[in-house]
Amino acid sequence: MSGGRTAGDPFTKEIVSSYLTSTVHEMVKTTARAAYSPTFSEGLDFSCALFDVSGRMVTQAAGLGVHLGALRPVMRKIFETYDDFAEGDVLLTNDPYTATHQADIVVARPVYYTGRFVGFAVNIGHWNDIGGMAAGGCCGTSTHVVQDGLIIPVCKLYSAGVLQREIREFILANVRYPKEAWGDLQSQIAACRTAEARLRSLADRYGLEVVLDGFDYAIDHARERFLAKMAAIPDGVYTAIDYIEDDGVTDREYPIRVAVTKRPGGFVVDFDGTAPQAPTPINSNYSCTSAAVYAGIIAIVDPLTPMNEGVFSLIDVRAPRGTIVNAQWPVSVFGDTFEMSKRASELMFRAFADAVPERVAAGGFSSGNNISARCVRDDGTDDTMWYYFQEGGQGARLRQDGNSAVYHWHGTPTNQPIEIWEHRYPVLFKKYALVADSGGAGTHRGGLGTVREVECLWDHFVSGLADRQRIAPWGLAGGCDAKPNRWAVVWQGEERLLKDAYGLASNSKFYAVPVKKGAVLVLESGGGGGFGDPLKRDRAAVIADLREGYISFESARRDYGLDSDDAGVSIVPDRSAPADTRSGGSRPLGSGRRS
Repeated sequence: MSGGRTAGDPFTKEIVSSYLTSTVHEMVKTTARAAYSPTFSEGLDFSCALFDVSGRMVTQAAGLGVHLGALRPVMRKIFETYDDFAEGDVLLTNDPYTATHQADIVVARPVYYTGRFVGFAVNIGHWNDIGGMAAGGCCGTSTHVVQDGLIIPVCKLYSAGVLQREIREFILANVRYPKEAWGDLQSQIAACRTAEARLRSLADRYGLEVVLDGFDYAIDHARERFLAKMAAIPDGVYTAIDYIEDDGVTDREYPIRVAVTKRPGGFVVDFDGTAPQAPTPINSNYSCTSAAVYAGIIAIVDPLTPMNEGVFSLIDVRAPRGTIVNAQWPVSVFGDTFEMSKRASELMFRAFADAVPERVAAGGFSSGNNISARCVRDDGTDDTMWYYFQEGGQGARLRQDGNSAVYHWHGTPTNQPIEIWEHRYPVLFKKYALVADSGGAGTHRGGLGTVREVECLWDHFVSGLADRQRIAPWGLAGGCDAKPNRWAVVWQGEERLLKDAYGLASNSKFYAVPVKKGAVLVLESGGGGGFGDPLKRDRAAVIADLREGYISFESARRDYGLDSDDAGVSIVPDRSAPADTRSGGSRPLGSGRRS
């Protein structure tokens, strides 16, 4: 061991723990740089983690909370399936009732050091296509889990370093674009190999026992820190309710009820009274629901606590079987990461809003706004597909406005550049802008949503799986609700909601809608709810919002009581400002000036 370090040295423990964290961040960079699809390389819709030999998560990189929390049951399944591993193994699965949904592929590689099994490096990422009835998934009306894509049970793609060609060929024969799928898969494997190299280097420097002791330290430290931070949350029982607004077939609403019991030793989160599972993919499995709860509770207690087994063990999630938060075979759960992961995490905020208002935010746009399309050339000689998720507005907080144009706080995917899309797919972006008045009014204003207007250069067959288009994101403490999400199409100069244009049962859940070449899809995300009485908002902040185009004159007068001569100035719109910008600038609807 270097420098006489020992396993009991607290200084070395901290160094090792930090090294483990940097290792998973390097896994993220490796994945993004080696990936084929923009979902990986630009959107960063994947997550990385390290597990020990007993299947406990040791550390994770900033990724989707729903991915990382859902990896615990995956690792249990891996240990149940195989009782031995070998150096060079690569395991795969996308079991939708164990992990998240079929589109999220889990890659796990056992790590060895001088012949000794050390743990697992794991990467879970969203493939653009996994087969099924809809190109890119996102079929809002599927009624059986097998319609959503290929299901891969736990298996070894590589066994002791040897590729199992039959497994590879079977998987690639069941996806629409095998080159892209294989490329993204290799980027996931490369990330795991990066972790393996870094752990070996760490063991070379400090000795394996010190490294393993660092695993225990990381878990124990997270648990102790979380327990200490929990003391600031009053003990008690807290309740909340929210709704999935429809199932794609009917207008039926599905309530999600939760009762959270806070005790000195942890949290019990009970979803008793939640709606029975639906026939369409608005359901969630237990794994995904639990992961969303973990993210919400951690955000309230201490967002800086490392997310690992030390924290997960303090949160007991109880979700009745056969409900939309713990759905069972054969119903689809494809929408679990899209919708329930956002809704269940925000429910934690709503439950604790009165007890600790300084630790929560109002409701956000709270939908993945996931949409996919198969694109077909005029002569039918070529086709491709795209998959898209959209950023929106976050809820305001007690002392701060909500963030605008970011993915939901439960995950960390990034906004995908227009230039990449126009290079890869037959689309032309006519507009990318913030949506004025989309954030809920309040003492602190909700963040703004975005709008992308996308011209289809080939014929498209579009599928969608989203929500929050009828039930608006909620405000808190007197703050106003935000503008909800909205999808529409422009054809021959007329803009209509998709539901009206194509005779759909739902504007947010549908399958293979034929959108003709030249039509423009209008993809508009909602804002975040406001926090506090709008009439108490700082006048200078209202005027600044007006000048930047974040709010309209009508909203300034109606919601904030702003007079034209308020604060000694007269605000008039700058009619020379552009209506929008392709780069999504901060003045989407024009700016203002003093007169």
